[in-house]
Amino acid sequence: MDIEITPEAIEVLKRSLELAKLDPATHGIRLRTAHALGGGLQTQIELADAPAAGEETIEAGGVRLFIAPEVLEAIPDPILAMEPQHENVVLRTRG
Repeated sequence: MDIEITPEAIEVLKRSLELAKLDPATHGIRLRTAHALGGGLQTQIELADAPAAGEETIEAGGVRLFIAPEVLEAIPDPILAMEPQHENVVLRTRG
């Protein structure tokens, strides 16, 4: 899987796990899609105990990411990055 993860995004995700008192060695971050209110799909980022069936696990900077297959189908050439304007982590297409 080819997904870029910025150092800023990794730091935010690590902090999220720490604040929830979850050990990054046993827990992770799930990336999945959900239906948006106005239609279409949006990516959701949430804390998770373990990968769900069919999810791919990657490690980056000490954080485990559990990625649902439909995420990579919906977002070509993805990057997980910090969005400074809204101060949150987003998954979007590079470029």
